[in-house]
Amino acid sequence: MFVLIIVLLIALIVLFAQFGSNYHTQVKVMRRFFKNKGTAPENYLELTSVITDVDYMSVLSNGFLDIYTANDAIAPQPVLLWVHGGGYVGGDKSCIKSWAHVIAAELKIAVASVNYCLAPDQHYPGPIVQVGEALRFLTDNATRFNLDPTRIFLGGDSAGAQIASQYAALVHNDSLKKTMKIFPPVSGEQLRGVILCCGFYNMDNVLKSRFPAIKTFMWAYTNNKKLKTFARKNELSTAKNLENGYCDVFITCGDADPFLEQAKEFIADLEAANITADAYLPKVKGKKLGHEYQFLVGTTEADIALNKAVTFIEKRL
Repeated sequence: MFVLIIVLLIALIVLFAQFGSNYHTQVKVMRRFFKNKGTAPENYLELTSVITDVDYMSVLSNGFLDIYTANDAIAPQPVLLWVHGGGYVGGDKSCIKSWAHVIAAELKIAVASVNYCLAPDQHYPGPIVQVGEALRFLTDNATRFNLDPTRIFLGGDSAGAQIASQYAALVHNDSLKKTMKIFPPVSGEQLRGVILCCGFYNMDNVLKSRFPAIKTFMWAYTNNKKLKTFARKNELSTAKNLENGYCDVFITCGDADPFLEQAKEFIADLEAANITADAYLPKVKGKKLGHEYQFLVGTTEADIALNKAVTFIEKRL
């Protein structure tokens, strides 16, 4: 199961007190907090299979993915490509296995959970490049894995939600393609929707979220200690790249998540651009839902978020 946000908060407070502004040391220690993988529900394990550590032939490091499929799927399966969180510096493709088993079993779709190069060993736009490489590998090998490349979804959590949201913008935005010199292997017609959990979408105010270590994460990813001076900052801001259209969105965030305002603002941006946004921002009396609440499988709100994500995909298959 994911480390609860309160544990991370306490650990980071201790970490910063000890190491101050030594970003490299902070990153090294923080990676320890992204290694819990969660437990898949037992009743779904018998219904699904997973192929681990598939090499998607990246030109960068850490280019492997896991593919979850339903055992009784016969027809080629649509694909959900998931980008894990971890502040760009940590995390792993196995972190979503609880969701992956359920989604694969319920919808008879393939869930491809992708690893990517971690900062600060590799900087932006490395993960963006690798999402494209993973998509190209899956579409090129559709027959091998019994996939339907005409029906693709993107998803991500935390920093992975930022990456997934940006890549979805890249698919639709020709000017962004030219600026970034990255050309996705899938079209807007192929990309049916994007699922965004506890992410951030506007770099102009993301530091105001006061998410623990957000300055360190952004430094590690951009190789720029002041985000406001990063020349490519607007590329990272999905909210600024909706003018040429976007796919349908399911978005969720807990009420005690520092990124809640980012979610609310992005929903407003999507609605202003006439883009369909199914939102679940749970608020429960007497309970606080922190960062990555949706992966606490078995809790009421997490199960609701999972069911809503499943419904969102089902309607667009």
